[in-house]
Amino acid sequence: MRSRREGCHAGMSVLALCALLGCATAQPPVPPEPQPGPWAAQLESLRRQGDHWLTRGDRARAAEAYEAARRVAESLDDRRTLVGTLNDIGRVALARGDSTLAITSHGRAVTLARELGAPDLLLESVTALGTATHQAGQTEEAEQFYQEALELAQQKADQGAEATLRNNLGLLRQAKGDLEQAAQQFRHAMALNQATGNLASEASNHVNLGMVAEARQAYDAAEQEFERALELDKAAEHRTGIAADLLRLGRVADRRGFPDRGLAFFERAYHSYLAQGDRVGAGAALTQAVACAKKLGREADVARLGQALSQLSVPASAR
Repeated sequence: MRSRREGCHAGMSVLALCALLGCATAQPPVPPEPQPGPWAAQLESLRRQGDHWLTRGDRARAAEAYEAARRVAESLDDRRTLVGTLNDIGRVALARGDSTLAITSHGRAVTLARELGAPDLLLESVTALGTATHQAGQTEEAEQFYQEALELAQQKADQGAEATLRNNLGLLRQAKGDLEQAAQQFRHAMALNQATGNLASEASNHVNLGMVAEARQAYDAAEQEFERALELDKAAEHRTGIAADLLRLGRVADRRGFPDRGLAFFERAYHSYLAQGDRVGAGAALTQAVACAKKLGREADVARLGQALSQLSVPASAR
């Protein structure tokens, strides 16, 4: 019969061997991740639906989904998610031209984010509120919100957010006629977007620099900026940006005295807008194309483009 001392020595030998070889010891089971309840899952689903409809351009359905999500968040007292849904509602409202609802929604989101002491939510909300007041023509208030958000972005070292805010501050400077300050902000924003690889936002910076050059009647420089914006928007597959870039290039070519090039760009813009279902944009491009064709004395093109323009004004049910 083995003595207790021998058993003890044997156990110690096994422990020593395991220590030497790095044997794994049994670990307590990891508790499972808490699963969201049915209402929390519905809340997330509603926000995804809103994102889906917004991506497809159906702002009415997106607004309905976000509003339903807000009600669920309120019922659960989920204040962090409520901040997000309020910002969702505000963005859709602004896209639909309802700046009053946008400012109200984003303003409430800012208040909640401050109460929660959540810097990430506060940065998002103050930036959105700045955009809403900016589009509503409340430029002084917008600048204050942008400056507050810029400080938050710099504290978080969030280059993407800083780039957006500098671009927007540049737009405010441009509206005030301070073109040099505007250009400086756009260039700073562009450097940040280049560092983060944000092609679509970098394209916007080039567009804005082109607009500054156009305001100075430096059409060669404007054309270069718009051409670079088009390259970047194509690389990012930013379709609405592509159509708008083509429209700008047509406008600059026409102003430079090259209506033939303008006509070509306007037609390309027309086809891009039409393929995206944007009949308003398509109509604007066609109107400019007709004007260029008239300057060139191309009666066949005037008739062809005029007919296409007439077709755009016909309701879908009547076609």
